[in-house]
Amino acid sequence: MTTETDKEVTTGKRKAWTYEPPKAPPLVDFAAGGDRRKAFLRYWLYENIDNAIDLFLYFAFMLLPASVCSDLGGWLGRMLAPRFHKGAYARAAANLKMIRPELSEAELEKLLKAYADSQGRQMAEYSVVPRLARRHVRMIGTEGLVERCSKGPVIFIAPHISNWEVLWHCLLDMGLDVTMNYDPPKRRSRHYIVNRLRKRAGLGILKPGRSFVRPALRILENGGNLLMFCDEGFNGHIRAPFFGRPAHLAGNYALVARMARRTKALICPLYIVREKGADFTLRVMEPFVWLEAAETRGQLIEDVNRLNQMIEPIVRKYSEQWYFVDNRLQ
Repeated sequence: MTTETDKEVTTGKRKAWTYEPPKAPPLVDFAAGGDRRKAFLRYWLYENIDNAIDLFLYFAFMLLPASVCSDLGGWLGRMLAPRFHKGAYARAAANLKMIRPELSEAELEKLLKAYADSQGRQMAEYSVVPRLARRHVRMIGTEGLVERCSKGPVIFIAPHISNWEVLWHCLLDMGLDVTMNYDPPKRRSRHYIVNRLRKRAGLGILKPGRSFVRPALRILENGGNLLMFCDEGFNGHIRAPFFGRPAHLAGNYALVARMARRTKALICPLYIVREKGADFTLRVMEPFVWLEAAETRGQLIEDVNRLNQMIEPIVRKYSEQWYFVDNRLQ
């Protein structure tokens, strides 16, 4: 059976969609019984148990030193992932074998434990992101970055490595105005946590899907800065990097290419990696500009391949810290 994701890859086009937040089931659904009552109870009762746990831990972890918070998250990840997230753990194991085929079984097992550690740390660190950004990050290649960004529009591109929330916070702390699109988590508590963190820090947020493109273009046309993550897990499937699969135009690579050429924006690749525990290194790679060109399929394929050649080696090198490593690889 052909899925929506399969169709996108085949046609090379992302189907236009508009983000709509999930609607709360009204009380009449409880009275209706059957599936409507189950949905009502799931939304208002069962899911709120998980929401309450998330919010309790989020605010409780704020009381801890940043390194202790991170270490506790790592321990929880290593303890819980193999026991309660077996499907994701198995997919991560298979993908790590594919991404790093040169490693021995012992080395792959070590990476798998590091994956669980990284996932746990990243979740716990939402409570202490500002402190991590200001006290636990070594920066490489950031000299003159603010000055370069003042000369015209910039699109920062990055993968979801280690803790990307720390990455954008570092950019804000440099004095840069940055806007990114945001695909909200399904769990309402996590949506609240992420929104709270980003809005309080001053990060610009745009809705995903159809609603993103025009506001994003206006920001670039006015000389502003966008941050776009070009690796993608879409509907639980890895859409980028390509990992040897044919290039397609269904993801953020193509969107970056189109907007960069149309606005002559500077493209600035960067990424953040976890060195040890709660300590990170932020690396800014050499920025470049693409001149405006005809938007042909051949040109776009060439562009997305070039972007993939920047992002994929980072993901391969730090695959155990990659957020989407437990998604399905088609």
